[in-house]
Amino acid sequence: MHIGVIGAGVVGVSSAYLLARAGHSVTLIDAEMAPGRGASAANAGQLSWAYGDAMASPALLRHLPAIVAHRDPAFHVRLRLDADFLRWGLRFLANAPARRWWKNTSAILQLAKESRQEMAMLLAEADLAFDYRVAGKLHLYPDASSLAAARPTVERKRQMGLDQRMLSRAEAEVVEPALRTYQGEIAGAVYTPDDALGDAAAFCRQLTDLMVRRSAVSTAFGRRVVGFEQHAGRLSTIRFADCEPLPVDAAVVTAGPLIRTLTSALPEARAIQPVAGYSLTVPWTQGAPRVSLTDVKRKLAFAAIGDRFRVAGLADIVAPGSGFAPDRFAILRETACAVLPDCFGQAEWALRWSGERPVTPASHPTIAPSRKIRGVYVNAGHGMLGWTLALGSARRLAEMLA
Repeated sequence: MHIGVIGAGVVGVSSAYLLARAGHSVTLIDAEMAPGRGASAANAGQLSWAYGDAMASPALLRHLPAIVAHRDPAFHVRLRLDADFLRWGLRFLANAPARRWWKNTSAILQLAKESRQEMAMLLAEADLAFDYRVAGKLHLYPDASSLAAARPTVERKRQMGLDQRMLSRAEAEVVEPALRTYQGEIAGAVYTPDDALGDAAAFCRQLTDLMVRRSAVSTAFGRRVVGFEQHAGRLSTIRFADCEPLPVDAAVVTAGPLIRTLTSALPEARAIQPVAGYSLTVPWTQGAPRVSLTDVKRKLAFAAIGDRFRVAGLADIVAPGSGFAPDRFAILRETACAVLPDCFGQAEWALRWSGERPVTPASHPTIAPSRKIRGVYVNAGHGMLGWTLALGSARRLAEMLA
């Protein structure tokens, strides 16, 4: 079967790889001229196998008045009179109660487990250079109450077979000595030794090159998809803005937030909203952390990726295509400089990035056939965990098409 995969970020490239491994002929399509240039370009880099916590949660619900009033610099919500946005917002709030949150989180953790298994198989099979390493991760909690509140979730995850440990600040400093000079409050930490990291953009490039060399996948970069054509009630071709249609037997849409440009053909896209985030990458310097860090209070994620050090954060629920907001990036940079001034204050060069992460109300990706067009499938809505869940969702998609 000839399958067109629309979107060449981590989810699209992973989907193309597993579909080709299953014996399909695959064409990988993207509006950019190379893979990994969208939300995968400079994300947090963390492969959070044990952190699948859904965004809609009781804690976020309690904090919602401060977010809407713009009193929390890490979150920004721009309310708008848009039917899809309002519908998404109501469904998001419906997923915030504790029972729904844990149901969603458990489902995400199971998908992350499958993704981790696929990553191990891929690394055993192929020599890919994307700065992958098992770095471990520390979630830093600012006070005793927030640390205590994390304990029940840690116990639940341990019962699922995940290795998470509650540490004091002194114990966390043994794991990561750079915390001794960390300028933020740390009452304690949750340590996940098996979490990994890597360069998602390099992963996209390397895996795409491998698939093309093996003649398993062809590429169509610089092509913007505008719709689909049907024959006898089933998908027949993918239509582009500026070239001839591509005949296919099936299509998989993994186009992140750009999936919303196809809402006329894909009603599933209406249940996905973009959440913008930002990152800053500087050279890694001696004494900077090597273990991945997440500052729970400031909503910052730090990762040492090869010879680079990156901070990523902020969650801005804004209109699609809002683009880079200098004032929001300034908040990220100022906050990162405040806690790790030696890392970000004197950098000789810096890479600024922003991207839109596609989020469903439950934070669990949509992996399903389209309700409108036979032969079209959706694999989108991974939110902040796209890098973590990419291979697992690709495996489920391949099983679905089989």
